[in-house]
Amino acid sequence: MRSITDHLAAALALAAPRPAETVPATETLGRFLAEDAVSTWPVPPFSNSAMDGFLVHSADVAGAPPWTLPVAGDIPAGSAAVEVPAGRAVQIMTGAPVGPDPTGLRVIPVEDTDIPAGPVPLPSAITISRVREDRTHIRLQGENTGPGDTIIPAGSLIGPGAIAAAVSCGITHLSVFPVPRVAVVSTGNELVSPGVTPGPGQLPDSNLSMVRALLAAGGVEATAVHAGDGDMDTAAILDDLCATHDLVITTGGISAGAFDVVRAVTSGADMWFGHVAQRPGASQGLGRRGEAVLLCLPGNPVAAFVSFWLYAPPLFMALAGATADGDLWDRPHVTARLAEGLSLPASPERAFLAPVHLTYHRDGVLAAPFNRRATGSHLVGSLATTNGLAVIEPGAEKPTPGSSIRVLLLGV
Repeated sequence: MRSITDHLAAALALAAPRPAETVPATETLGRFLAEDAVSTWPVPPFSNSAMDGFLVHSADVAGAPPWTLPVAGDIPAGSAAVEVPAGRAVQIMTGAPVGPDPTGLRVIPVEDTDIPAGPVPLPSAITISRVREDRTHIRLQGENTGPGDTIIPAGSLIGPGAIAAAVSCGITHLSVFPVPRVAVVSTGNELVSPGVTPGPGQLPDSNLSMVRALLAAGGVEATAVHAGDGDMDTAAILDDLCATHDLVITTGGISAGAFDVVRAVTSGADMWFGHVAQRPGASQGLGRRGEAVLLCLPGNPVAAFVSFWLYAPPLFMALAGATADGDLWDRPHVTARLAEGLSLPASPERAFLAPVHLTYHRDGVLAAPFNRRATGSHLVGSLATTNGLAVIEPGAEKPTPGSSIRVLLLGV
């Protein structure tokens, strides 16, 4: 049997993103950066006031307070700088320019003067009650970043902060990897679509909706197709999808039964089918077909749910251009206490995986398994409120109420 770590490493080894493309910076949310993004403009672009107040020469407010200075004018935000005559003050708004050389200047906040806060007529003079010697309240040009600085390193996930940084630094376009194209295929003649009343021997096709929703929750829109157990039809569906997608995820049809169609039509030099040391979901399949990585998950819904969380998110991220990492515990996770009255299985050879419901309390995190039996890859009706995946490593002691367990956070 492969370990979970080995199977994940094998999946990541297959992942290569499509060539990068240049996209307007404002349209790159959720993409991974292919090349360093380098600043064109300084931030701040000019020296400006950090406060609403009055711009003065520091020499004019030396000694003991108070100081009274005539007001020579004002500088609203968005206007050009105004020279401050010696012995005078100029009213200035937050963000307004202080001039190309702020040496010897400082901003006196309005609250440190006798002028009331809010819109008031420009005063003829002000009286200053104090000076904060450690603060000039001036933001210097380029004190954050300068032209030529690397603002976003290659490999970064572009979020709202990265877009704000790019726009502020004059970066109009970014080199990013394309979003992977993903398809989901559920298999089995026994499955019927949502809304259809199952007949004898039939089951609702929860896998197709579940995996598609798992992807959608992460912002990924996937093509969704159901395939029966006919070899020719299933092979044609997989061939079409693998020619036009980067990742194809299948559920079911991968064991050694007479009707395990996915294994039957894809077995070959580029595919691996076998067992991974995990429960549920020991049967797994993996390989390349056409242009796509083919990730073959078990058909039992809880096993498919668990296996998706182990392998699909890091594989998708690698295909999207992220640096691949096969360590489960580098992902967001918590240490939780197992809820009272419950236990979890443990095995010397396999990892045991249990969807759990996490609740957060002042004294820590509590984990309740998705079902009191804590086992059963068919118990899909108990998945409704799960938000974590407890991982009991091979050889670990059997967790009992109050035991500490490590839990991967789902949805992050």
